[in-house]
Amino acid sequence: MEDVRRRTLKYVEGLTTEALSWHSQEDIESIGTLLLHIAAVERSWIGEDIMRRPMGDEWKIAFPIRFGMPQITGGSLAFFREKLEEVRTQTREDLATLSDVDLGRPITLLDSGESGEPEHRFSIEWILYHVMEHEAHHKGQIAVMRRFLPGGPHAKGV
Repeated sequence: MEDVRRRTLKYVEGLTTEALSWHSQEDIESIGTLLLHIAAVERSWIGEDIMRRPMGDEWKIAFPIRFGMPQITGGSLAFFREKLEEVRTQTREDLATLSDVDLGRPITLLDSGESGEPEHRFSIEWILYHVMEHEAHHKGQIAVMRRFLPGGPHAKGV
């Protein structure tokens, strides 16, 4: 998890507030929104589902397209880094309470069944893998998006 985070942060080094807010279309997240989304998903899977601490509405901004909200604009890189670190600090504390034996323990998602869907159950090991895979996926999106930022090396024709 730490290696993926280090690489995610490397891709956003030096980005301005404007670059973090830019998105090419309303249904494509900005880099800033993706950073919040990474933090929110980690908070959801580990804090909410494993540790059973429900998330508040303040995290809806990390899912603006799903909730029909405008994307966050004007956030500095320091703001997004702080959110990521705040969640990661809590994640480290939470994971320190678990043992290797816990990895196979099945977890029912806290919001399972709310939509009338069958209960969703995953092992803690699968959840941890998913958190890493999820961030790696968005890290790749960020790397590509950075190349298409206005004024960037590939901005022509965008």
